[in-house]
Amino acid sequence: MQYSDFIKMTSCGVYSITFPTEKLVETLEKAELAERSGVQFEVVKNPITGKKVHELGGKGLYWSVRAEFKQITKELMAQKSYEIKLRGKEREEDIPHLAQIELYELLPPASEIYNFFYNKETQILMINSNSKRSKTAIMQIIELFGLAGVKSIIVSDEKLGINKRFIDWIEHSKPMFKFIQFANEATLRKDSHNEKSYRSCRHIDGEKGREHALSVLNEGFVVQSLAMEASEDLHFKLDEHLRLRSLRFKNFAKTSRELQNLPHWRKEMVFNSYIQAQYDSLTRILRGTILEFTHETKLEQFA
Repeated sequence: MQYSDFIKMTSCGVYSITFPTEKLVETLEKAELAERSGVQFEVVKNPITGKKVHELGGKGLYWSVRAEFKQITKELMAQKSYEIKLRGKEREEDIPHLAQIELYELLPPASEIYNFFYNKETQILMINSNSKRSKTAIMQIIELFGLAGVKSIIVSDEKLGINKRFIDWIEHSKPMFKFIQFANEATLRKDSHNEKSYRSCRHIDGEKGREHALSVLNEGFVVQSLAMEASEDLHFKLDEHLRLRSLRFKNFAKTSRELQNLPHWRKEMVFNSYIQAQYDSLTRILRGTILEFTHETKLEQFA
């Protein structure tokens, strides 16, 4: 594990869940998560602060879950299966199972860190991954509290009207969302006959860029994602369903170096300041986008 693993946030899965307010921190700190499909999950102690759960300003919580697993790829399976086949001692139908067993014994464990933010006021859970394993980690947390499920955010285009917002911005410079600014770049998509076509539109703050974007829209293309800025320190892409993609925090590289090189007492200060700023930025983005459509409490559908 690297210190930077505990501040990494390049993508953001967003969910709605009502955790019990009583003993929330205590339950997370004492959590024993189960193994699922060969993956062991654990709420880990932060190597910088020594804490499992951090209480943040703005009614926020932060914690991390480590997933430990064997990285068995298709390429490794094919190679090992070929080796077993060359031995000539095993039945053909047994080879895949034997290959998996041998690889599981041979390979060193791999791991991933999933960082969680939870806003106790809006009941929004944020995680720095959208992978299948990270969703299993979420369900582990859900089961820990004996809850039935988690709601994922799905906002229809009819409700969101992101194409209309985009056109209104081009034609009338009307702001699309509160708290965040359009960064003059869009990816547009057109679906036809089981094929997808894509167009990139840049420099849309200029006359030629606006004309080009409108002409592409007139060809039947729709918004797939918009480049956005929450501040000078945070750039990201907002897709057609309001999912956050390609997050770039300006100070990530600098903070990673500081966490690696500074004296330990200063590392804790840097870390606490960074995750508070990260939480505040994400909360602000969600208030100006997703929560506008969910009345700041309830979301649309179970994952």
